[in-house]
Amino acid sequence: MIERCLLLQMSRDDCVKALAKHAMIEPIISLTVWKELLKENKAFFRDYFQAR
Repeated sequence: MIERCLLLQMSRDDCVKALAKHAMIEPIISLTVWKELLKENKAFFRDYFQAR
């Protein structure tokens, strides 16, 4: 689901809010997953944030 947020070029906060609202995923879970994705995919997220 975070992948979909990335395809829509959403910010982390927008993604967390959308997942909480539409998928009933607690924000702490989304934030934890996002943090791990950042750690494991530094180059991707560097480019992602620069493109926004």
